[in-house]
Amino acid sequence: MYPRFAAASLLGNIAFLASWAVVLMRPSGWQVVGPLLLGLFLVLRVGGMWLFASRHPEEERPRMRRTATFTTLLALVAVGIWVYTVLRGPRGF
Repeated sequence: MYPRFAAASLLGNIAFLASWAVVLMRPSGWQVVGPLLLGLFLVLRVGGMWLFASRHPEEERPRMRRTATFTTLLALVAVGIWVYTVLRGPRGF
């Protein structure tokens, strides 16, 4: 289970970085590709973390739920900053 979680987490992080590259460069079709990559990030990173937490033994679940909750909150902050950048436009470019 762990190698698949690590691979999904890595792919989620890559999708997040790619969504930032898309929103900062703004190529044609960025309004579709950026949110798709961001959604992929949420599914792989946050969804994967909650799946990983649910598969742990019962005695470790409270700690893993706290970790998954922290990951979710961190991802929501990251998405908020991404949306703010989309709405306000990239600065300094």
